[in-house]
Amino acid sequence: MGRVSAFADPEIIKLASEKFIPVTVDDWYQRRRQDAEGRFFIKVANQGPRKGQGGSTRQGIYCLTADGELLAFKNAGNSAEVTREQLNLALAKFKKLPDSRRLPGAVAIESFGKPDANYVRTPPANGLILRVHGRILDKKDGEVCKADCDFPGGDRASRDFLWLTANESKALIPKPELGYSYSLPTAVTKRIARFCLIDNTRGEPEFWKGTDVRKADFSLKVTSVTPEKIEVSLMGKALLADEEDLAVAKRGYDCSLMGRLTYDTAKAKFTRFDAVAVGDHWGATTYTQKGVRPGRTLYGVAFGLPLIERPGDRVSPQAAREWNEYLRPN
Repeated sequence: MGRVSAFADPEIIKLASEKFIPVTVDDWYQRRRQDAEGRFFIKVANQGPRKGQGGSTRQGIYCLTADGELLAFKNAGNSAEVTREQLNLALAKFKKLPDSRRLPGAVAIESFGKPDANYVRTPPANGLILRVHGRILDKKDGEVCKADCDFPGGDRASRDFLWLTANESKALIPKPELGYSYSLPTAVTKRIARFCLIDNTRGEPEFWKGTDVRKADFSLKVTSVTPEKIEVSLMGKALLADEEDLAVAKRGYDCSLMGRLTYDTAKAKFTRFDAVAVGDHWGATTYTQKGVRPGRTLYGVAFGLPLIERPGDRVSPQAAREWNEYLRPN
């Protein structure tokens, strides 16, 4: 959320899209990976003030050349003025470089080599990708509506993803029998509960621990069958809390989930996966304290298939940093 003001600025959008090649990477992965991309990132970052001593963050906005010279750096995405200043500074430095380093094709890019599998996340082959959006909600005149937040951007929808493996996706395929009922795979249920049913609208929250999942029960039922498709309803409830006694729990989420799925029999894939969880949320974690609403307030999480195939929809889920735990949550 700290970068909202800068990258919503029209001048910065124009500069970034016309004078630069914008690239977004996750510092958590980049500073750890032991491959060509990781070494290139460290080379650039070490030219700036954030050298990652003791494994600390190197996050920020870097302006660099194709051969790895740092032209400008600021960790100031919350300031459009400072970001504009750095982009223009970098552009001025770049224009002074000799043609041998500046013109298209002047820099030969070395072979990437084998990526570090420990810090590269790719969607599971033949699996399922779902977009996940959270939003603070309110009620007005008996209707659910968008809520207000004191923290800049806190009233906007957050963005994350949910990945299912090929076997998990296959387990969701319904039998062509009206009324047929079945459950989500256990790992998928726990993955949704621990890593998706969170308030990440104001920053990066701590994920729920396995012991915080007091209840998570999601079931599916076939509601319509035709030669072309099978319609399925999704229902369930979840209760997450950092204490068994809800009266003393500092953080929690008590919600109901419902959704509609469509399985296209000819294409042998899901063409619809719309679901929403809504309920009372309370509390915050270390990096989501600012702007937190007092008491129990309405919060919603929406799930859906990407509308079209875009590179941005292959970004790994936030919780996938701990890959083994993500695939097999306790």
